Amino acid sequence: MSSPEDLAEIQQVCAGAIYKTEGGQKFVFLPALIVRTGDNTFTRDALLTLRAHSSYASRLFLSEQIPGRGGTYQTHTVLGRTWCTPSWKNVPPGRPIEMLMQHLKAYA
Repeated sequence: MSSPEDLAEIQQVCAGAIYKTEGGQKFVFLPALIVRTGDNTFTRDALLTLRAHSSYASRLFLSEQIPGRGGTYQTHTVLGRTWCTPSWKNVPPGRPIEMLMQHLKAYA
C-alpha cells in the first residue's frame, strides 16, 4: 500500500495529491479535493489516513464541514492543522483510491 502507482491513481482524482507523514502515520494530502454531494460541489483540502486512526480503520479529514452532509463531525489536529471528519466507519484497508471513494460516499 502507498506506492507511487497508488498515488498516481489518486492524482487522477486530485492532481496535487502527495504523501505526508506524521509520527510514523502515512497520509495522502489532497489539496482542493472536489467533493460532490446530491446537488452541490464543494472544494476542500483533505487528508486521507492509510491505516487506523482514532478507532477507525481509516479516516478522511476535511478542512471544513460539508453543510448538511456527513452527520456528526469531530475535529482532530494532524500535521499542525485542525481538520474535521464525520463518523463514517468501516472503510476497509485497501488501495488508497478505493479507500478515498468509500469515504466520499458519506457526502453523496
